[in-house]
This record gives sequence, C-alpha cells and structure tokens, in this order.
Amino acid sequence: MGYRITYIFLLLIQLCLLPSIFPYEINASQENPYINEKITIASEPDYPPYCIVDDAGNADGFSVDLFKAAAASVGLEVDVKIGVWNMIKTNLAEGGIDALPLVGRTLEREEMFDFTLPYMSLHGAVFVRRGTTGINSLDDLYGKEIVVMKGDNAEEFVRRYNVSENIFTTNTFREAFQQLAGGRYDAVIMQRVTGINLLKEMGLRSVVPLDLQLPQFRQDFCFAVRKGDYQLLNKLNEGLSIVIADGTYEEIRLKWFGPAVKEELTFRDIFRIAVSIFIPMLIIMSVFWIIFLRRQVRKQTMVLNNEITGHRSTLESLRKQKLLLNEMEKVSKSGGWEYDIEKQKINWTEGVFDIYGVSSSDFDPSGYEDGVSFYSPKDQKIIDRAFTNLLETGEPFDLELQFRSFDGADKWVRSKGLAEIHENKIIRVFGSITEITDRKERETELRKLKDELEDQVAERTAELQEKVLKLDKSQKAMLCMVEDLNIITAELKEESQKLEFANKELEAFAYSVSHDLRAPLRAISGFAKFLNEDYSDRIDDEGKRLISTIRQNAAKMDKLISDLLNLARVSRKAINPVRVDMGDVAWSVFQEVASDKEKKEFSLTIEKMPSAICDLSLIKQVWHNLISNALKYSARSEVKKILIGSYEADHEITFYIKDYGAGFDGKYKHKLFGPFYRLHKHTEFEGTGVGLAIVQSIIYRHKGRVWAEGKINQGATLFLSLPRKEING
Repeated sequence: MGYRITYIFLLLIQLCLLPSIFPYEINASQENPYINEKITIASEPDYPPYCIVDDAGNADGFSVDLFKAAAASVGLEVDVKIGVWNMIKTNLAEGGIDALPLVGRTLEREEMFDFTLPYMSLHGAVFVRRGTTGINSLDDLYGKEIVVMKGDNAEEFVRRYNVSENIFTTNTFREAFQQLAGGRYDAVIMQRVTGINLLKEMGLRSVVPLDLQLPQFRQDFCFAVRKGDYQLLNKLNEGLSIVIADGTYEEIRLKWFGPAVKEELTFRDIFRIAVSIFIPMLIIMSVFWIIFLRRQVRKQTMVLNNEITGHRSTLESLRKQKLLLNEMEKVSKSGGWEYDIEKQKINWTEGVFDIYGVSSSDFDPSGYEDGVSFYSPKDQKIIDRAFTNLLETGEPFDLELQFRSFDGADKWVRSKGLAEIHENKIIRVFGSITEITDRKERETELRKLKDELEDQVAERTAELQEKVLKLDKSQKAMLCMVEDLNIITAELKEESQKLEFANKELEAFAYSVSHDLRAPLRAISGFAKFLNEDYSDRIDDEGKRLISTIRQNAAKMDKLISDLLNLARVSRKAINPVRVDMGDVAWSVFQEVASDKEKKEFSLTIEKMPSAICDLSLIKQVWHNLISNALKYSARSEVKKILIGSYEADHEITFYIKDYGAGFDGKYKHKLFGPFYRLHKHTEFEGTGVGLAIVQSIIYRHKGRVWAEGKINQGATLFLSLPRKEING
C-alpha cells in the first residue's frame, strides 16, 4: 500500500511539473509522428535485474518491462535490440535508435540526451576481492587500480571526482568482475543492486561489496531520448505517469523485486493512507486547473528556454573571454582592479594575484590596506595620496612604484587609476597594474652602460686629440715619405722590366745551350759507338769498358738536357684549362709508360675520382712522371702494387699515388721536389732528379700544391691538389 501511495504522489507531481519542464509537448491538433508507430530501443545484456537477456535471447528486465508498459499506454510499439552499453549509448546519440530504458542522469549525459522524470534511484558501491583490507573511504581508492564499464555513469563518476589515477574500462561489468576475481585490478565500482545480482548470476563468491557509502554516486534513473526529441520525450513522460497511476509500475516492481516487507504500520504509513483518500478528489479538481496552466506555462517556458539558450551562449562567451583575459594577463604580466565605493572593497583579476605572488584562494584583496602593504613606506605614501585624490576629485593617476611580493621578490609595477563619473558623481574607480621589473632592470643597465660609454667617449676623445696632434706633426714626414715611395716605385718598375728582360734572355739562353749541348753529345756517343763496333778487335777489355762508360754518361747527359728543356717548356707553355677525367688519364699513361713485363707484374688500382679543371697535356706529363717513379722505385720490391685515388675538401681536390717500393727518409721530404735533388744513388735507381721538379712546376702553375709522405723500404705516397674553380692561365 505504501508503494502505491508514493507513486500516486509522484504522478501528481509529474502532472504539475510536465508543462514547465517539457515546454515542447505536442498539442492534440499537432501531428505526432509517434502515435501508433513503432520505435526502436536498445538494452544491455547484463545489468540485472534492470536489463538482462532471457533464455530465449530476448531483452528482459525491470526497466525493459517498464518501458514497454509506458510505451503501450500511449500507443507506441517497441522493438528492442541488444548491445553493449557504450555502443547503444553512441547509437542513441547518433540517431541509430530512438530511446534507452535505463540511463542514469548526469551532467555529462545531459549534453547528449534528454531525460524523462526519474522512476528510481540507485546507489553506487565498491566491489573488491574477499579479504581485501585498507579501503575504508573514497580517499583510500586513490592510487588503486579501478575498473569500470566503458561509458557507464560509474566511469563518469570516477573521472569527475578523480577517484584514482589508474582507471581501466571494460565493455561489460561481467568482464570487469571476471578480471577482478582473476587477480587483476583492485576494485570495481558500479550500482550496488546490479552488482549483487550480477555476482549471484555469475556464481562469484570471491568478490563482495564493501560497506562503504558513496553519497556522490547516487543516481536517478530515467528513460532517455535523443537531444531535442521533445515529442517522444513527452509521450514517454505521459506513459510513465499512467503506469505509475494505474498500478502497472507496482506490478512490474513486484515481479522483479518481490513484495516489500513491512514490520509495523508507522505514523507515516497512516498519514499516507489518509492522504490517499483525498488524492483522487484532488486529482479531479486539479486536472482542469492543470489543463489551463499547461497552456499558459507552455508559452512562458518557450520564452524562458529562448532566454536560457541566450544566457548559456552569453555565459560560454564570457567564460572564453575570461580564459583569454587570464592568458593575456599572464603573458603581459598585468591585471586589473576595481574599487566598490559603497562597500569599500577592492576586487582583483587573476593577473594582479600573480604579480603580488599570492593565490586568489588564500588572499583576500577586499581591504585597501592589504594590497598597499606590499609597497615600500615611501611608495605607500605616494599611492595613498593618489588614491585619495582619485576618490575625492576623480583625477587619474599613473605611477611607477616598487614593492616586495609575497614570495620575497623585489618588483616594479606601473599602477594606473581612473574614475567613472556620472552626473558629477564618482560612481566607480578602477585601474590596472602592470609589472615593469624587466623594463626597470634594462633601464638601470642602460643608464650604467650610458655612464660607462660617456667615460669611454671622454677617454677616447682625449686619446684622439693626442693622436691628431701627433698626426699633424707627422703629416709633413708622411708627405716626404710618399714622395720617396713614388721614386722607389718608379725604380722598382724599371728593375722589374730589366728582370723580366733578363728572365727571357736566360730562358732563351738555357734553351739555346740545351740545344747546342745535344749536338756534341750525339757526336761523342756516335764516335764511341763506331769505336766499339769497328775497332773492337783492337781494343782491350778496359778500353771497351771506358767506351761503354762514355756512352752511358752521354746518354745521361742527353736525358738531363731533355728534362731541362722539358722544365723550360713547362714554365713557358700557356695553360689551356679543360675538364679532365683524371682516372682515364692515369690509366692511359700507365698503359704508355709500363712495359709488358711491368703490366704483368704490377697490380694497378685506380679508385673512382672526380674530374678536374686543368691543362690536359701538362697533367699527362704529371701522371707520366709520377707513374714512372712508382714503377722505377718499386722494381726491386716484393710488393708490386700501385694505388691511385683522391679525396675532396671545400675548395680543392687532392689526388694521390701510392707505391710499396723503396720509399724515402721522411725528414728529407721538403727537398724531394727540388731540381737535380736525389734521395737515392745512381747505382740504385737511374734518373736526373728533374721529374718531380717538373710536377711541382706544373701544379704550381695550376694554383695547386704538392707534397709527399714516405718511409724507407715502406713505399711512398705523392699528393697533388687542384683548386675547384677554373684556372685562367
């Protein structure tokens, strides 16, 4: 009887509140798309006893039965689908279904759905493994591993109140209980009645609810529709009111929860019974009045809803502007203040709190003296006079003041004050405070730098004046020196012309001498050959040896003259720069220089090398001399191997040739490229000592450089570098 009376009271309240809560209820004359239509809802499979699946695989449970009864009472057919909670919640928000029978009303969900009046309230509970200790309050859960069903109001609760930093989700609470029983996680949070029923259904005795109250996790459960679907919402409210009034709600509750056990009849029960006698009469009298009021309230509510929507938009805009203002104040290190003349209180923005180094939750700026106390005694007097003058006369102030913040930092601020005057009366004063510590420090540094610069300028000026006097004295001497330099320059130019003429004569002389020397040498060599061939029978062995020596020395002399001519030719030849493939040139020169025997005995390796800008004929001469030397000085070595390669730097390309022959003493490498200088005896290796001098002359003419590295009997490496840019003669 008590439940029946409660539901009748609920019906009366709903009938009275419907017009004000749901202003968009459709009039009888308006078209209602849900009259005698089928709607689609969805239910969870394991939220006992409210939403379950029966043995035939159909949706069942208290909330499903209640929804069907409410829908039937207003002419709606219901098609029920089954799905996990997070999926069906998303389907409703996206329009895939029309309604849900069991949804806890929360602030987060009010952004997505519209709700009927609640038909029951449930309390949350914490479920743990049997024997768990140490969880006696909500605070004890912080740091624990909490598992909830994804999208459930339990998830919204634990995240809203930051219950723990370790929150995990599952698709169903059945899965959550299984993992908790299996040793994962520390606790499950969900509705107490549903959890107890689900544990019975699963036969899990190792998981129990704690005797821990969660007052923040009490929820009203309703039917939910898509946001803005007021027509269906009003129909469901109407159907819910009908099933509560006609006793259907009580029948469904008894079916799923059984009868309520009453130990004794209390005064409250007696009162309910007495009131129930008058309820039908009150309802009949109220119906007519409600019909009239609903029409009036509907009109006013539409206006209020429009205003509420506008206010919400305005509040959101103000919230964003406040956030933007706070960020701007942080960046600009500024804030604003306002003084209430009537209440004699000051209000600060967040920027002022930051400047003073205090928190808005810990410091009350309402008293004028509290804010002024930060300033130095001298500046306190200044701002007192300015603020008093502002209140009395409305004269604005703009001051730069020094103070010490709450955290002990010395700062400078620029404080401004203005007055708002209406009909010659000051109604409000306000202003701004901007931190200028950085600017003041820079000004101090600049002032110090200015003083230092002025001292330096004065010092430099004195030095310059002294130098000017010295310059005046030495100016005449300089003029005389310039005249002497002009004379010397003319003399040097004349001597340079003489030197150039002498070089040309010397060059011609060397060329002429070289040619003139070769003729008698050929005669000497020829006559020695005739003696050896025609008079060999008359000459003894010693004579033949002397003739052979004459011929050998004549050949050496001829070779030396040839090298001298070649050196002279190299120094006179005009350079014709072209792009040359150094690898091809080195290979072709080796084929020309090496004998058939040497080609068989020697291993030649030519690495991939970049091309270079140089004179082709001269660079051939370079490789001819370098490869000839490598062959000659490796002839007696066991390792007959020649390696030719290169490497590059920013402004030059370096080529090298390495052999494994006789080598040389490294301390003489600076003499290696001098003409006629030899590091080996004639009896060991033949040669005139001009070959490397020719190499150096050619490379120098290309604006390059040459050098060598080596060790005795360990081979030698000769390097030559050429600039990357093109050569102009």
